[in-house]
Order: sequence, then structure tokens, then C-alpha cells
Amino acid sequence: MIFFASPVWADAVADGRKIMTEGGGGVIACATCHGVNGEGMAAAGFPYLAGQGATYLAEQLKNFAAGERHNPVMEPIAKAMNPAQIEAVSIYLSQLPKPYDALALTNMVETYPDKSAMGAWVANRGDWDNNIPACIQCHGPGGVGVGASFPALAGLPANYMRQQLIDWKAEKRPAGPLSLMGDIAQRMSDQQISAVADYFGGLPAGAATKAAVTTKSGAR
Repeated sequence: MIFFASPVWADAVADGRKIMTEGGGGVIACATCHGVNGEGMAAAGFPYLAGQGATYLAEQLKNFAAGERHNPVMEPIAKAMNPAQIEAVSIYLSQLPKPYDALALTNMVETYPDKSAMGAWVANRGDWDNNIPACIQCHGPGGVGVGASFPALAGLPANYMRQQLIDWKAEKRPAGPLSLMGDIAQRMSDQQISAVADYFGGLPAGAATKAAVTTKSGAR
């Protein structure tokens, strides 16, 4: 459900919907790559945008437009967008239903996973010997995102997340608020990067399986 807080907000949402579904003014429809509901296309490595924070989405588009973040598909699209279009589509996408069950995911926090499960360990407990905090400290329990600057990670394509961490590590992407992600990624090993990406990529499926097992057990 999309909420309209004011006429101005409603106009922005309407304009954003048009950009998302139809494009315009040299801008191709976002749905072409990110799905009609902003759910992404995991097989092609296109992340979901639905339910991510408007401020975060707008910042990424501005970074692409400025050439501070690189992607051969997104850079020309962002450069073709004016500030009003960036704001409108970011607001619209932020209001779309998230493509995951946030409550189920928050119940997936593994307080003390098997330490051999590197992705689960770093995501939930970090690697303090190397000054790497747990991912969920900023991105929320189950990786569902927190506030304006920390997007949801759960369910993003693993290859997409892996590439973003590699780009941060190589200083090919803006380091983010307080330079957190740039600094953290540089301290992560390649093995940790791959393991964390795989872990968050598979979280929604894991949450659904856990919920199904719990329901079945409770029905006995």
C-alpha cells in the first residue's frame, strides 16, 4: 500500500510511478531491469529497489550520475535524469512493498552460529579481531535495513553484493556515511566477502523454510 502524506508527496509518487513503469525524457523504465514491482531480477544480478529508503536510493542515482559509482547500465540512465525525476522515482520505490517478509527475517538472527559458517558469523557477530562489526549492527536484524542510510541486504543477489564489497574495497564506490562501508570492506578478506554475500542472498529462502517447519511442527 502506498501512503500519500501530502499533495506534493502524492505528485512525486505519481511522477515516480511513471518513470518506473514507462520511463520518459530519455530515461528507460526502471521496471525493465528491476521488475514491475521493483522486486529485482536476481538471475541477471539486478537488485530489488522496492522498500529501500528514498534518501538512499536518491543518493545512489546521484552517485551514478556524477560518475562516483560505476555501472555501464546505470550511469547513462542516471545522467539522463534531472533532480526532480531522481527524487520522484526514489520516493515511489521506497513506498512499494518490500519483496520479503521482514518479520520472518528479523527472527532469523543467529546469535551464536557455528563459527565455521563464515557468512553467518560475520553477518551476526562480526570479526572483531580485524575490527569488522557485525553487518546487522547497521543493517538491522535479518538484514532488513535501518533508517535512511542503511539499506536492506536480505535477498539481494549474492553476485551483486559481492561486487559492491569488492568495489568498496578497491575504492571504486563512495565509502558511505562516516566512510563505514569503505573502511569495513577494506578489512574483509575475499573469503568473508563471498561468504557474507551468499549468506544475505539466501536469507529470505531460509526464513521461509524455517517458518514452514515451525508451522508444521506446531500443527502436530
